Amino acid sequence: MGYQTDFIGYLQVLPELNGEERALVNRISGSVYLDRGRTGLSGVDDQEAARLALCSQAPRGWSNWTACPNGCCLSYDGGDKANHMIPWLKFLMATFLVPGAQAQGRAGFDAFTCDHVLNGMVVGSRRDNRELYSITVQDNEVDVEMLWPGVKDWSTYPPLAYQEQIDKFRAWVIDQPKVDLPDDLRIGRGW
Repeated sequence: MGYQTDFIGYLQVLPELNGEERALVNRISGSVYLDRGRTGLSGVDDQEAARLALCSQAPRGWSNWTACPNGCCLSYDGGDKANHMIPWLKFLMATFLVPGAQAQGRAGFDAFTCDHVLNGMVVGSRRDNRELYSITVQDNEVDVEMLWPGVKDWSTYPPLAYQEQIDKFRAWVIDQPKVDLPDDLRIGRGW
C-alpha cells in the first residue's frame, strides 16, 4: 500500500521548455516510464537506443512532475502516490534539462537545449502522518527541508477538508467519459 502526498507550488523554468522537452516531461509524468521487466528481442534505432540508455537509471516508481502548456514551469501533476518527487526531479534535471545534462549532444535529442535554470518551491503534505516538507530549487540546486514533523497516530484521523475535496475531484475525473482530443491539443501533452 503506500501513502499519498499532496503538493502545492511550482518550479519556474527559464528559458521555457520547447515542445519536444515538454512532451517528454509530460509523457513520463504519471506512468511507469521504463519497464525494467521487458524481455525478449526488440529492434531499436539510434534514437530509441539513446533514450533507453538515458532512462536506464530512472528512479523507481513514476514521475509526478508535469510541464505547463507554455513550458515555463514544472509542477505536481495531481496523480496518486507521488512518493518519488525528489529523485524524479533530480533525474529529469540531470538527464534532460540543465546545462551538462546527459541528453546534451546525444543522437535523438537534437531539440533538447539542456540550458534550463529552475527556481521555485513545492510543499508536500503527507497524508499518512501529515508531515510537511519543502522542495526548493535555486539555480538548479535542489534542497529538501522538513517544515513540520509528522505524527504516526494521525494516520488514523479522518481526512482534512482539503484532502476530501481533492479526493472528490479525483473521483469525479475518473467517472468522466473519455473524450477524443483533436491532434492539435494532444501535441503539447505527449499523448
